[in-house]
Amino acid sequence: MSRKEQAQQSRAKLVDVALELFVEQGYANTSVAQIIDQAGMAKGALYHHFPDGKRSLFAAVVDVVDHDLHVAFDRVLETYDSPTEQIIQGIAALLELASQKNFGKIVLIEAASAMPGAWEGGSEYELLRANLILAMEAGELRPAPPDALAVALFGAARKSADHVAASSTPKKAASEALAALKQLIDGLRVTG
Repeated sequence: MSRKEQAQQSRAKLVDVALELFVEQGYANTSVAQIIDQAGMAKGALYHHFPDGKRSLFAAVVDVVDHDLHVAFDRVLETYDSPTEQIIQGIAALLELASQKNFGKIVLIEAASAMPGAWEGGSEYELLRANLILAMEAGELRPAPPDALAVALFGAARKSADHVAASSTPKKAASEALAALKQLIDGLRVTG
């Protein structure tokens, strides 16, 4: 095995171990010592791969877990032509992931405290805003100020995802939240 492959394997192990501990204990309750002990590595290995220590390791964990959301969004964009349906299915994908332990705990719960503001104005928001504009231009949704509408719908979807992640019955919560958000979107549709 080459040095590069060994380094990649070492980095991946640290991310996997940190993911498991962050899900079980939370970011604040997980120490660097626990991570390196469970990974069976020296402290220097962690700082070699993650110079900012636990914070940059957590960011790498978030990237790994958040990747599923971007894959789901790509699938939605490839599958549905209607911008309004893309919005609904994108929200459905978010809520489905929120009901899964790793995504809900890492991206929605822990990242909120460890990486404040990470969800504000990101690619998810920009995608929603762009699709709302396309839906209005296509005559699917009534005209509205795009920024105000995007902020309102993004906030509703994000808080719904938080609710799902914190729920003792996440699948049920996701289903109920999706139904409520669909009702909101249906109220924006052009009628007649």
